[in-house]
Amino acid sequence: MTVEDGLSATARPDDAVWSFVELLATHQGLDTPPDERAELIKRPDFDHGRLVEQAMRHGLLAALAEFLNRHGLRRDLPARLRAPVISALRHSEYRAHFLTAEAARVAATLADAGLTVAFTKGVVLQNSLYGVPGIRNFNDIDLMIAPGDREPVRARLLDAGFTASTDFDPGTKELKPLARADERMYQMSPDHWPHFHRLTGDLGVPDVAVDVANSLTWHGSEWQVPMDSVMEGVVPIAVTDEVTLPTLSPVHTFLFLCLHVFREGWTVRTARRKDVSLAQFIDILRHWTRQPPRVRAAIAAAVTKYGLHAPITWVAAHTDALFGSHLVEELELAEHAGPEWLSSAGGGPGQRFVWSGDIRERLRTPAPCVFKARAAL
Repeated sequence: MTVEDGLSATARPDDAVWSFVELLATHQGLDTPPDERAELIKRPDFDHGRLVEQAMRHGLLAALAEFLNRHGLRRDLPARLRAPVISALRHSEYRAHFLTAEAARVAATLADAGLTVAFTKGVVLQNSLYGVPGIRNFNDIDLMIAPGDREPVRARLLDAGFTASTDFDPGTKELKPLARADERMYQMSPDHWPHFHRLTGDLGVPDVAVDVANSLTWHGSEWQVPMDSVMEGVVPIAVTDEVTLPTLSPVHTFLFLCLHVFREGWTVRTARRKDVSLAQFIDILRHWTRQPPRVRAAIAAAVTKYGLHAPITWVAAHTDALFGSHLVEELELAEHAGPEWLSSAGGGPGQRFVWSGDIRERLRTPAPCVFKARAAL
């Protein structure tokens, strides 16, 4: 089953560029011919510059290049845009190869210390969901660990040449101390370490960052998943012919993908700094469509077991709105999908905000999402 099976075309927007972007998102890496939306790029009034901008904003620039190559559309992109877009794919392929090799080195270092970890997001999804190196954009290596392993993992990463509490300066290509405000934020949020960095001396990938989390949600969240259960379910996954990495179980992968989008899209502080992208929603849909019925049933049971109806509904309903999928129905979450909840956002304890609730417009529009405070609960 592919991501496009069963999707509805009834809610497509009256926006040629965005229609093409949504087609691109669902069709990444697929050999089957795309639908009629692929012809939009040939229209004389099509805004190719805006297409490139939207692809960049949503982590789909390399995917755009691969899509155009695969389906014979490359020359429908103006020459001045064509070379930079194709170059983005080449660099993404190189970065994926480099970071995958580094992830294998990190995995061996941590395994030698007897530590159980799970690699998540781009470094594993590049193969499990897309199958074509480089089209799934990722810029760092994401790790999930048990809370009790924070200090041992930190020690092993330092031994492996990484530094703590630093940030990479792309201007100087050097590491600098973490900003004081960011350092305070991490001190108040023990669900994450600050990124670990290692300078490589490589022109294409001068810095490798490792992002270490020990929660599927965030510190202080009313929704939690027991990490003992998460780490007990870690399984190996082939990332390339040469590299196999430990990762979360299919059930916990789906929960994490949804809860990560929920954190970035529902919590106002995070959304204002870095809002969600179309690519994140297609990760969720692709993962779901690849699961057999028994895993889908296990996901639905886990949502109930952990009391995750609210956050999973928020993400599933917005995924359905974007792609015409049926996640809310298949997960039996319809009773939780009221418009008030879907247009909600969270601030501090007891603090709620509202936004329009139109996820397509939120992603399509470059302007920041407008959140309005609601009365304290």
